[in-house]
Amino acid sequence: MRQLSLLGVVIAVACNGRLTVPDDPNAAGSAGHIIGFAGHGDIGVGGSVPGSGGSGPGTGGSGPGTAGVVINVTGGHGPQGGDDGPGGKASSSVAGSIGTGGSIGTGGSIGTAGGYGTAGALGTAGGGNPGGNLGQPCIPGGLVTEAVGSPAQAQIKTLPHCAEGLSCDSTNACVATPDCTTDSALCVVRHAVFNGSGGAGGAGGTPGSGGSSSSSGGGPGTSTIGEEGGVVALAANESHVYWLEYGTRDALGNALNDGTLMSYSLTDGTTTTLVAGLHGPMGLELTSTHAYVYIDGAPLIGSPTKPQLLRVPLAGGSAVLVQDGAQHSGFAAAGSQAFWDTNAKVYSMLSDSSATPVVFSSNNERVLASDATNLYCQVNALLVSSPIASAAFAPLDFNGNALAPHDDGLYMLEANNAGALLLRASKTGGLPQRVRALGNGTPQNLKVTSDRYYLEVYPDWWNEQVLTAGFAGTDPPIRLLYRRARRTTVDQLWVGTANALFWSDSRAIYKQPLPTP
Repeated sequence: MRQLSLLGVVIAVACNGRLTVPDDPNAAGSAGHIIGFAGHGDIGVGGSVPGSGGSGPGTGGSGPGTAGVVINVTGGHGPQGGDDGPGGKASSSVAGSIGTGGSIGTGGSIGTAGGYGTAGALGTAGGGNPGGNLGQPCIPGGLVTEAVGSPAQAQIKTLPHCAEGLSCDSTNACVATPDCTTDSALCVVRHAVFNGSGGAGGAGGTPGSGGSSSSSGGGPGTSTIGEEGGVVALAANESHVYWLEYGTRDALGNALNDGTLMSYSLTDGTTTTLVAGLHGPMGLELTSTHAYVYIDGAPLIGSPTKPQLLRVPLAGGSAVLVQDGAQHSGFAAAGSQAFWDTNAKVYSMLSDSSATPVVFSSNNERVLASDATNLYCQVNALLVSSPIASAAFAPLDFNGNALAPHDDGLYMLEANNAGALLLRASKTGGLPQRVRALGNGTPQNLKVTSDRYYLEVYPDWWNEQVLTAGFAGTDPPIRLLYRRARRTTVDQLWVGTANALFWSDSRAIYKQPLPTP
């Protein structure tokens, strides 16, 4: 009903606009015979005929924007107002501004059966990608006060940004994100390999040009669908970023067992393949000496899996089987020692080449985190800790979300009605105290690196953001990533380092350097 109501608003306003129809309705990835409306509150209506999967970028409404009408759609999260064509006047639309001037997505929704132009898909009531489209002005950054009147009230530093996968150029326009050559702006570290795609460039490299790269299906005769394929996990340490690429399939859907574990040097920007021929890699964790890789056995799509846990020396070497039947759940590293839980048990493994996994505990704990001396777990909604030398779990005096040790404190997150807060408890005992307000959204997945912390924030059901701040000082937290929430495990598709956020949309790995004061 909500979608039908919104459609009614779009149609009612669009009927007062102007149609822009190209001479050739099948040219350059058109989304049907109706391309879009410009002006009138930045409505932007996509094509009414299924897209043909053209090879070129789609086109938007060609007319200049005119003053928009006020559309009171409750819960809109799109950008406020906006200019459409040259000479367009700022729209008076507020939380219900829909689309961005009839802009069609790249390639007119490439290869999607029955697809429509993506105009009007941004900023819809209740959910929309909050960035600017290709060729449009960047969404400006600045200091924003959020969660006003609540304990989570805070000033948040926002960066100029565009729609996911686009970046702001020197003219303040949204452009395709360039490959990494400098550390000053958003750039692409890696173009992943998909079924039907050509080769993939590393840092500073150029992706291959062969085949289709539609997320709804590769080239003709391929079976990579949805989120399966491309980059599936990211992890990092002080010197490298690591990631997994799932691999490709043949025309019948049989996996070609060509998954890879790769690394990117934070020092010189070089990309290295650590191990190839993986059978459906899905999860990635690190100790100081090894990468632990969870695989699903690369089954036929929709068939039962054969989960396994492997490990690969970070210094180079082959993948070695650690455990059959291990599914990705909790994992923690105490230096070179690994801890993980599966099948209601906690296992531990040392780093030497002859080591085998041993049962650390059989009390159904879920591994959360570790430091140099203790392992922190959760059992029956209770936080417990144990020395890493042997299992002797004792309850902590509190419960918490997303536990992360740092120095002499245990940090966690609190969702407080309107927003997010960072809490800290001493490792020596005592209840947690609120130490930092983090603005709007529901917080999850706290990660600590060096003297910084990162976390996911969900301002609503549809969107995901990543926020970072330093443990020391009072500089405002910085919002580094804005994108639609994913259907897959989000926490495996971004990772923070001391100087940058690395994230993936499965097709590429992006690097967003932290801004300098």
